[in-house]
Amino acid sequence: MDVEATPLPAALRPLRPLSWVKGYSLAQLRPDLLAGLTVTAIAVPESLGYAAIVGLPPQTGLYCALFPAVVYALMASSPQLVVGADSATASLVAAGAVAVTGVSAADYPGVVALLVLLSGLFLAVMALARLGFLADLIGRPVLTGFLSGVGVYLVVTKLGAVLGLEVSGSPADQLVKVAQEVGATNWWCAALGALTIAVYLLFERFLPRLPAALVAIVGASVVAGLLGAGDHGVAAVGAVPAGLPSLQLPRVALDDVVRLLGASAGVAFVVLAQSAAVSRSFAGKYEQRIDTNVDLLGLGAANAVRALTGGFAINGSPPRTAASDGAGGRTPVVNLVMAVCIGVVLLFLTGLFDYLPAVVLDALVMGIGIRLVAVGELRKIYRARRSEFAVAVLALLVVALVGVEQGLVVAVVLALADRLRRQYHPHDEVYVLDGRVDPKFQKRFPRPLDGLDGVLVYRFGSSLFFENSDYFDTRVRTLLAQFVGPVRAVVVDARAVADVDFTAGQMLARLRADLHEKGCDLVLAEGAAELRSALEAEGLGDVQLSGDLEETVLALRSLA
Repeated sequence: MDVEATPLPAALRPLRPLSWVKGYSLAQLRPDLLAGLTVTAIAVPESLGYAAIVGLPPQTGLYCALFPAVVYALMASSPQLVVGADSATASLVAAGAVAVTGVSAADYPGVVALLVLLSGLFLAVMALARLGFLADLIGRPVLTGFLSGVGVYLVVTKLGAVLGLEVSGSPADQLVKVAQEVGATNWWCAALGALTIAVYLLFERFLPRLPAALVAIVGASVVAGLLGAGDHGVAAVGAVPAGLPSLQLPRVALDDVVRLLGASAGVAFVVLAQSAAVSRSFAGKYEQRIDTNVDLLGLGAANAVRALTGGFAINGSPPRTAASDGAGGRTPVVNLVMAVCIGVVLLFLTGLFDYLPAVVLDALVMGIGIRLVAVGELRKIYRARRSEFAVAVLALLVVALVGVEQGLVVAVVLALADRLRRQYHPHDEVYVLDGRVDPKFQKRFPRPLDGLDGVLVYRFGSSLFFENSDYFDTRVRTLLAQFVGPVRAVVVDARAVADVDFTAGQMLARLRADLHEKGCDLVLAEGAAELRSALEAEGLGDVQLSGDLEETVLALRSLA
């Protein structure tokens, strides 16, 4: 007799790179080519700006969209995620590398390479350990606050450069110095910067299908050339070496590895959170199945390749992925096309950068920062839940005023604390309290409920664990203290209670014993099969379980 094979659990299935190749249609090639050209028009100017964030030569930003994009395309699970340099990871890389060695130090590029290599290793380990679920630990409000904080950080740290001033220090220090030296502003730099930001934001707002960054850079550079801005203290980016990157093995020093572990883990975590959010949103749009762990493995390999060929951290890019989708791109071929186009730029078109004013790149970074501040989404969070809004704003302020690396730590801690807070104090409701019936609960019944003196009907909105068991116990006992006469039954709407750990099991045993001494029954209604198994595992298999809450309440009424 043939026995049908049982599918392996997700945690035991082998990772399968190149899964998208199967079934690729040549009919998709034309829209993928068009999407690749569109993404390149966005990637070139943005990559130059991100290199300025890290403090590396402009060509290193382009390297991020070259060989790493090819590696990711060959290993991707997500059909549509487009990768490359990113503002959040660039800021983290800069913060982590500067903490080890000053940005002007000769070995700074090597420290950056080592940091990103470690980040790639972290991503690969997370993929092989099936830790893609960690992306779920960072809620959208915290991620919104963190990315908005990165936006404010970029605006603050580039403000001095756009005004033609030399400032340094923490974001707060730079704001103070800009205020003190504003009288020395180079107004040619300020005017070109304002023009770049205005064009970039206007095109992003009203003509989103056009490459706003490219239009802003080209437009401002032409204006600078026509007006002779170079004669007024506006410096150009200068010569960018032509050619593809060479293989470079980063110097590995144990002291540097130890000092970079925290920053590299932070980069890996941001890559995981942002890339997973982008890939899942587009997968949901087209009802596609993706494996976050496969994507993590691809991103880890891409970052490792980046560390060996120059550049900095690779991440899933929201704007490039959205642009690719809008142009009809549906497969990782878009990444391959982008890589080929970037290679052409590096081989034949680097001479164009000789005429690019440096302040234009700084202003583009400021424009990117302004767009990262998600005012609209922060408003939605504020209207939906004030506590989550407070968490988002706190993450924003720490990133913006203290630093991106510290802000990441705060964001992760806040995310976990908020999750624990909601588990500690989950949503609960009192349906019936000593004959008093909540109007919302009454609507479930065709007739008014009476005869429920001595009955408590209480809904608890979470599984019972050590962090909320004390709250549950205190809440029930406080409600029981409000009864006028003896208590006949405590009925818990347990449809949300799928598990009971040891601490919560001990609490339930004590509560049931105390109720039994008072002649009161404890009933768990609407409990799933998992709840019965959890109770039996904790030695509480004899606790009363009821399948239907309404029937249980009516039975208690008839016994009154």
